[in-house]
Order: sequence, then C-alpha cells, then structure tokens
Amino acid sequence: VRLSRVYESGEEITVALLRENSLFGVLSLLTGHRSDRFYHSVAFTRVEMVTAPASSVRQAIEADTSVGLLLLQGLSSRILQTETMIETLTHRDMSSRLVSFLLVLCRDFGIPSTQGITIDLRLS
Repeated sequence: VRLSRVYESGEEITVALLRENSLFGVLSLLTGHRSDRFYHSVAFTRVEMVTAPASSVRQAIEADTSVGLLLLQGLSSRILQTETMIETLTHRDMSSRLVSFLLVLCRDFGIPSTQGITIDLRLS
C-alpha cells in the first residue's frame, strides 16, 4: 500500500510504502488528540485493513501488555522505514538516490528468482 499526503499546493508526496502487518494512523492513540493529517492510500495488491478506535486499543494494552509490545514493534518498524527513506532521498545525487531506493524496495518487496529480484509494484 502506498501511503501519501496531498499538500495545499496540490503536490502529492509518498510518505510510506506499507507491507503486510504495517501500522498507520496511530498518532491519536499516542497523543490523545485527533490528528489533522489526512492520508491517501493506494493498494497494489489485495489487502485487508483492520481498524480500531483508540479507546479499544488502550483497553487491549491495559488488559494484555503483549498487545502494547506488538504495537511498539510495529511503530518501531515504521520509524526505521521512515529513517531509511529520509537517508535514501537526501543529500545525494539523483542516480545515488535511485540506486538506494531500489535497494530498499528489493529488501522490503523483492521477490527473488533465478534471474534476479523482481519488484512487482507499479510506481512512478
């Protein structure tokens, strides 16, 4: 799933490429305030999305600490993905950014075969 934001200028910027079991939209759970950030998402494959109100998630964490640990692991994964994307796309020339981005895509979405690695995503 490609997660993007559309800014007032009309520019759409990809903020994350989500894979299986990824989390998004959890800022309100952490801050206690409803987020003013709206995202646009496009699924490249068939997906199943599960939603839960922040109050239900809080209750589940209080009832079973392993739920909180799973949430922390999911958030940590997203933070690492974001840091990698920032490092990949800043302070380099275009060809270096492209190579780094392709390596990230290979790692996260690549399908190994005898002929190499296929990245079966429609990206522009």
